[in-house]
Amino acid sequence: MKTQAILFTEPHRAILEEVGLPDPTERDIVIDVEVSGVSAGTERWAYLGKRPELRFPLAPGYLGIGTIRACGTEAEGRGWRIGQRVNFFRSRFDGELNETGWMGSHLRQAVVDVCGPRVQDPGGLCIHWCEPVPDGVRPEVVVLCGLAAVALRGIEMAVVPAEARVLVAGLGVIGQSAAQIAALKGAAVSVMDLDPRRCELANRLAGASPLASLAEAGEKAREIGGFDIIIDTTSSAAVVNELFGYLTLGGKFVFQGWYPPPTALNLDRLHQKLPFCFFPCAHTGEAVAAAMRLVGAEFLRLSDLIDETLQPQDAAAFYERLAAPGYGVLGAVFDWRKL
Repeated sequence: MKTQAILFTEPHRAILEEVGLPDPTERDIVIDVEVSGVSAGTERWAYLGKRPELRFPLAPGYLGIGTIRACGTEAEGRGWRIGQRVNFFRSRFDGELNETGWMGSHLRQAVVDVCGPRVQDPGGLCIHWCEPVPDGVRPEVVVLCGLAAVALRGIEMAVVPAEARVLVAGLGVIGQSAAQIAALKGAAVSVMDLDPRRCELANRLAGASPLASLAEAGEKAREIGGFDIIIDTTSSAAVVNELFGYLTLGGKFVFQGWYPPPTALNLDRLHQKLPFCFFPCAHTGEAVAAAMRLVGAEFLRLSDLIDETLQPQDAAAFYERLAAPGYGVLGAVFDWRKL
């Protein structure tokens, strides 16, 4: 079975290429992919060859939405059905693409095993493989739900109570989602980003108080006696080291980004703060399903975060822009329906 997929073949090179998929088994569903979302931070690092667990050639992406075109008997027994819209993590591939990385959703068709365990191995990390999209919900509306689920996982770990003073630093899709979800929980949310457009968006979607700089965040922290919870999505050690000082005694710090090794954290700034620290790392199927329910009920607004809708043929130019300093894309989506 052949399909078209976006591949990273070496640093700074993305192509649209025909790839092989395995013959479906009774455990598999075959998906006609409609749209796939870009995880800008993760895919930028992968495109540059900076993620140590990934190697080339690599099939990127982990935010796929499509409809089931074929369904194995064991998959049918689990409740999956032809014509059902699903949110999937990655496709299986023929050959080395199965071994070079954990991603693979930017492609026209996908083969997904929906009968495997919910964890990779005994005691392993619970992850998301495939979840049904709520009926009547358009694919563009839920395509970024995997990123919202990353934010939701961190918020679940930190346990955000009503009236908690929360600071979200960095307003990409995960940060924007964290601000919205924390606000839904009744927290008093402040947000910080150097891009005023992103701060204004978080104010509109989450009612968050915008802070334009670390200095403003520090002034706010002194004014309120420190933040109870700080959620960092910047992945910048320099920023994190400053944020440590804005945490209240016994506060919670959520390391919500991926931090390129080695990371020069100044842990002295946490000394005598008695903090709780959380490293969410990825998402779960339960979190993806919950995020889609929130979107379907219009409590969580993610389609407002989409800046660009791209054709797969645009991949080479898009990823080169994404790698360039100062490129401020928020949410980006590939539309596979015309290919």
